[in-house]
Amino acid sequence: TSIWEFLYDILNLLKKYQNNGFLLLKNLFNKEEMEPINKSIEKFSRMKPNDWELGKEMAYYETDTKNENERILCRIEKYVDYHPEFHKLANSKKVLSVLEDLMGGPCILFKDKINFKRPGAGGFRPHQDVQARWDDFVKYTMSIMISTDRSTTENGCLEVAPGQHKRGIIGKYDRPLEGDDLNGMKFEMVPTEIGDVLFFDHFTPHQSKPNNSDKPRSNIYLTYNLLSEGDHRNEYLNRKRRELPPDNERKEGTKFENSALHEARYK
Repeated sequence: TSIWEFLYDILNLLKKYQNNGFLLLKNLFNKEEMEPINKSIEKFSRMKPNDWELGKEMAYYETDTKNENERILCRIEKYVDYHPEFHKLANSKKVLSVLEDLMGGPCILFKDKINFKRPGAGGFRPHQDVQARWDDFVKYTMSIMISTDRSTTENGCLEVAPGQHKRGIIGKYDRPLEGDDLNGMKFEMVPTEIGDVLFFDHFTPHQSKPNNSDKPRSNIYLTYNLLSEGDHRNEYLNRKRRELPPDNERKEGTKFENSALHEARYK
């Protein structure tokens, strides 16, 4: 491939991203690179709320709608700090070089999350990430979803609405997109294989359906802001920890609302 063809490909990808608000890069990470990641995710999935160390990773569980005594892991945040394989992934040149092209400068990690979707688990209502008030800390963020399992229409793969990011913030803070917000919005399914990476900005509306398969699936989400806006990661995480503590840090008897975006349900 000549340098001109290479530059043409880069420009094409940039144009695609600017038009749609998202960009899928297939097989960005190979099986060998994903293996230590998936081993850790497998280990996490077996952990109970009190297996986590206080003040470290933030692990969130939801109640099985058919068995109120059972809490099921649905999300982990702030794990990059304590596990070198995830730290390496979050700082991978493969990821950062694409982000720098798309965002227009050096980037820094703002937020890290792993979503777990067990068989029968609900999906996420349509929303923009900026509705979670991330703009209290930074003007603009971009997220990447790294597929750690095969995501399909059956197990509730991510769905995105092309071109809608150009509208800026559409919905209200801390609420799903609803009613008139959804006018003219069409969601496209984005099935992925292990190692695929989806880039999307915080104005890009997305949603997902329930996991109707008989196997669990997980995805990693890493969110970045421009280095020029500063490092606000701990500031954001401290607010999150205060407003919605992880399960192992909740005072007994205190009830916390699940996210308005998430539909918890099991078969």
